[in-house]
Amino acid sequence: MFKSLPQTSKVIKVINEGFPKVLQQIILLFLSFFCLFILLVSIANAQVRVPFQNRASEANPSRTTFEVKGDFALIGNTNLSLENYDDNLMNDNQLLYVDVDNDPNTINSSSATLVFSAENGSDASCTKVLFAGLYWSGRGPIADDFYVSDSNGNSKKLSRKQAKLIGPNGNQQLFTAKDEDIRYTYGLDLPNDLGLFVGYVEVTDFVQTNGQGAYTVADLGVSEGTDYHYGGWSMVVVYENPSMNSRSITVFDGYAFVRGSVMADYTIPVSGFATVDSGPVKMKLGVAAGEGDVAAVGDYLEIEKGINSGNFVRLSHAGNNESNFFNSSISTGGNPRNPELKNNTGMDISVFDIPNGGNLILENGQTSTRFRYGTDGDAYVIYSLVTAVETSEPVLEGYHYFSSLPNGGVLPGEELELTVEVSNKSAIPVKDALLTINFPPGLELISAEAEFYSTASGNSLPGFDSRPDVRQFYWMVGDVPVPNTQGEVFAKITYKVKVTGECVLLMNSCGVNFVLDGELNGFNGISGSPISSSPLKIGESQENACFATPVFGPLEVSINAQEYVRTNCGFDDSTSTLFICQAEDKEYVQTFYIQNTFPTGTRFFDSFPVEESTVEYQDSLQILSGKIYFAVSPDSPNCPREFSLESGYIEVEIEMEEGECSSESSDRLVTFHVIEGTAPFTFDYLDGAGFVSDSSRMFSLGNHSVLVKDISECYRVVEFDVLPLGDFNFSVEKSGVEDSCPESPNFALSVLIESELEDLFQLSIEGTTIDGQDYFYTMTELSVGEFYWEELVAGDYTIWVTNSAGCEKEQVFTISEDELSYLKAEFQLKSGPLDEGYFIPGSPIEFVNLSQGTEIISYMWDFGDGNMSFDFSPVHSYYESRSYEVNLQVENAAGCISEYLLPLEVGGPALRLPDGFTPNGDGQNDYYYPIFRQIESIRFWVMDRWGAILFYTDSLDSEGWDGKWKDEPMPQGTYVYRVDYTFGQNKQSSKSGSFLLLK
Repeated sequence: MFKSLPQTSKVIKVINEGFPKVLQQIILLFLSFFCLFILLVSIANAQVRVPFQNRASEANPSRTTFEVKGDFALIGNTNLSLENYDDNLMNDNQLLYVDVDNDPNTINSSSATLVFSAENGSDASCTKVLFAGLYWSGRGPIADDFYVSDSNGNSKKLSRKQAKLIGPNGNQQLFTAKDEDIRYTYGLDLPNDLGLFVGYVEVTDFVQTNGQGAYTVADLGVSEGTDYHYGGWSMVVVYENPSMNSRSITVFDGYAFVRGSVMADYTIPVSGFATVDSGPVKMKLGVAAGEGDVAAVGDYLEIEKGINSGNFVRLSHAGNNESNFFNSSISTGGNPRNPELKNNTGMDISVFDIPNGGNLILENGQTSTRFRYGTDGDAYVIYSLVTAVETSEPVLEGYHYFSSLPNGGVLPGEELELTVEVSNKSAIPVKDALLTINFPPGLELISAEAEFYSTASGNSLPGFDSRPDVRQFYWMVGDVPVPNTQGEVFAKITYKVKVTGECVLLMNSCGVNFVLDGELNGFNGISGSPISSSPLKIGESQENACFATPVFGPLEVSINAQEYVRTNCGFDDSTSTLFICQAEDKEYVQTFYIQNTFPTGTRFFDSFPVEESTVEYQDSLQILSGKIYFAVSPDSPNCPREFSLESGYIEVEIEMEEGECSSESSDRLVTFHVIEGTAPFTFDYLDGAGFVSDSSRMFSLGNHSVLVKDISECYRVVEFDVLPLGDFNFSVEKSGVEDSCPESPNFALSVLIESELEDLFQLSIEGTTIDGQDYFYTMTELSVGEFYWEELVAGDYTIWVTNSAGCEKEQVFTISEDELSYLKAEFQLKSGPLDEGYFIPGSPIEFVNLSQGTEIISYMWDFGDGNMSFDFSPVHSYYESRSYEVNLQVENAAGCISEYLLPLEVGGPALRLPDGFTPNGDGQNDYYYPIFRQIESIRFWVMDRWGAILFYTDSLDSEGWDGKWKDEPMPQGTYVYRVDYTFGQNKQSSKSGSFLLLK
């Protein structure tokens, strides 16, 4: 928790460490009232930064509410605890890592035990996990990746976006959160919500594999320290069991932040659950939050009575009270934890029943509610809310199955037929039943036909929403009556789909299976209220001693694409080999060559799961026999595609018959020699005849292309020109000489090479300069165009141009000295330590001459105060504070004159900051402070790179910062300064930047 009054937290620490418990409570009560009085005058800071939404499994994203016979579990623990533990100490005291897993490779860890409910004598072996989500939260680090040291001084890299989950059987996996799940802040100040961050990742597959038992979360990206650090995790698990009561379970998550005293209502709206239409409404609530402090009272969580009544009821559970809901307690129904602490220093995790006697809070048929939160002085973030409502409502069932499936699996381009049978599994009619099925990219709807077995009304023909971000098949089934017999089918629809042939869609990271998931919706035929969405059933389970229960989930279309992908996409699935045809023999392949083979955003690694030692390949991959790479797509970050690389290439040499420069012949015989590749080779001369075995052919004048292919289907496009021998011209021109007094040498020699056809040329210049020096320069492989030289001196020269056929032409030219003459006046000023365009009256100023030119004969300075000089770089002083204009005139032997004017301000305020200092006690440069003059007031700060203030003064007479913080020398490195100052008639200015502390 971030405090407005730091001294209060210090007092609390002293009390807890040195006074009896009774006296502690009395003083704490006084301090609570004192803090309340002070904080009530502040403006509250609370906001739902990330709106709370229903969380669904990635395997079945349309199932945002779980209508099941079952329940949920919420477990978790803290990975930081007090160095000197006390039930009532807040986390502004020293926090150290918790590490319970006896693994020397982890730096922090804690555990909690997942226990399935035994309601109605249910057998845990019949329990099926439907969804599991792992959350973690903390405060301290402000970068996603950072380094910490263990007790032995060993450095370890942690990431706020990663968590290692260890199952009951010792299985472990490193999970990485996406950027948008849920919120990461980059600063410990209020605009960054005091640095409270929350991460999330789905772990359904992991929990399904590991089942009940103790789960450990290790190496969370949190840091030790004071100043209200905290860090821990929670995990919500939704499960079903055929012997348990029916419940509507909804998982909500988001980011609701609060700090300070509450001056308004801050609410979290949630919707998607459904209470019973009649009788008692029973709801169980799970809450997970971060940074609630045990000794900071006045924080609360409320639930609204009814819908939009504005009347809220405060909540509590066995581990807290209504006036201190977020008190670092973990109360989840008896799940064992390690460590099992009362004070979890910033982690609040609870599961409890809503007190709803007489349905005073939650009414019949209610599908949404609002939670309200606030505080008198605490700071915390709520990130997870889970509701479980006991239900009794209409139940629609859609049985989704393949009505025809080709033997041996479906091939790309083939069609298959599926059916959905619709039934009412309850004694309540359903009105306006609607079936929707989500189509993944890669499956195309061909046709659909509906059939009814009972009288139907309100139905319509099926349709398809083809928008790329929707792709949904829909059918208004209509009104579904109460069935006459158990298991009676009301209606069915049969539809056909076609499988894609696109390589990127067939080569997704988790195999070539496409998922079809759907649901049924409608309204209660008696009350008219919406019923909960029903996911489609894909079969029934008869495992162990459990009676048959529906199995809900997506239907997978298994594609037998191995041969198709190998032939059409270059990927051999049986050996995981990706064949790349390159333009030349290389040991590496650029990653952009294989991006089209995998989904957009795929990343490439040398091992999986991704750990600290894992190498990511961003630019290229090495082609090595047996080397395995892992392609991880953004849509399936925990399911990589393994592959190895095999490269093919073709290198072709062109042989063209020779000719004479004066020849008028046009056609030339060209022969293609394949020196690298796998024989036999074929050639496509792009004449409509296709590939042939002939490697020689006559070509006319012009540009030509030939396609060369080897037996592995690797090909190379060869381009070449047949040019007329000697058919080119070139001209020489001088430019820039028309200006008699240029400021820089503007002479340039241009050579223009012209030819009707593309060719390559060699250009050579040879000559003797005016002072007798030899000159030679050559350029090769030039195309037609214009070329320039500016560095030539006076002298006599010859230019030769030779084309690719060896034909040569030449021209002779001369450059005189007059063509190279130029003149430019320029200077700069050099003065004392406050040289920022202002100068002290009476101080000497050096006028540094930077003039350039040919045969300069004189310099004349006019200082603007009536004084002049003819020196090269004179020194001059001004004695009156005002503006001046300095003029320098330069003349050369050719009579050219160049002028340069520069304004100059003498006197006035000035301030600058040194680049660094050396606080080593040698009496020189031991303090860091601005150098200034004529400044009326100053405010000066020194901060580290993370914004922590190390030094502040508003004294004009201060010595400055001595390089220490809390009397401890700071390490060598870069620091940040800010200075605000006033001058003149209350004019204000500021500077900020960085400097070096050197040792």
